[in-house]
Amino acid sequence: MQQPTLIGSIERLQIQRERLIIGTRPDQVYRTDALIAVDSMVLSPDGPLAKVDGGWVVAVHHAAHPANPMPNLDRMLSVGFTSHYAAMAAHFGTAPIGVAGENIIVKADRMITLDEIAGGIVIERPGGAHIELKGAAVAEPCVPFTRYMLNDPEADLDIVKPNRDFLRKGMRGFVMATAGLSESVEVSLGDKVYAHSS
Repeated sequence: MQQPTLIGSIERLQIQRERLIIGTRPDQVYRTDALIAVDSMVLSPDGPLAKVDGGWVVAVHHAAHPANPMPNLDRMLSVGFTSHYAAMAAHFGTAPIGVAGENIIVKADRMITLDEIAGGIVIERPGGAHIELKGAAVAEPCVPFTRYMLNDPEADLDIVKPNRDFLRKGMRGFVMATAGLSESVEVSLGDKVYAHSS
């Protein structure tokens, strides 16, 4: 395995307390009011959680969340990059950091591909502790999110398709597992993030 490559530091952490897509097809709508920005987050083998206003909030993809009766252990955590947000802003006109709902958003000066993080990522904590996360996969963009980015909840699918294609291949971020963690660990804003290519 190659030595990990520095990507950057954690720019934003957020907990998704509820699903971001509401309604029924074909009238589903994407929203962002269920996202809570935090300064630190706990990554457990069952998914992320964070302390908010003195109490613990479990992420919607956490195995213990009531809206997640059949948790997908390979998709407990999502990671995005500021460079991807810059590209989305150039394409759509605006793309506030965090709007795609990732748990961890890393400050990066280049586009990050699946090949670069195929072996997972490593988060370096103050004092030198390292947290390894494996199983990166592309977070596929959905129609409601694409319409949200277009600022048109009723955009025709002919318009949605090319814009959705733009959001593929990791532009909208990546998902990965936390099940490989042996214990719960804390991550915070400013922690450094490295890529394992294989």
